[in-house]
Amino acid sequence: MKIDIRFRDLDASNALKNHATRRLQFGLGRFGHAINGVTLRVSDVNGPRGGVDKRCHIIAHGPRLGTIAVDELHGDIYLAVDAAVERLSRTVGRELARVRSNQRAA
Repeated sequence: MKIDIRFRDLDASNALKNHATRRLQFGLGRFGHAINGVTLRVSDVNGPRGGVDKRCHIIAHGPRLGTIAVDELHGDIYLAVDAAVERLSRTVGRELARVRSNQRAA
């Protein structure tokens, strides 16, 4: 599984890159056979004004899945990444279950 992490209007810290990579590998590792690549984009929506403005957008691609995207906003970028990875993991699991059940029915 190829992981691409991109930053927009935020400092690209190694700590955040490592955190995001670990969370993605842990959350999506069991689906490694179904996911070819993941793009994680983190950005600061409001800039220096503050508030709930840290955005984490994750896109997962796979031959059986197609493209799945999730978006999460939070005041802390680490928590936004955690929540987005958790949502993506649940969504990928549901989608793979749907694909398997459709294959059995056909």
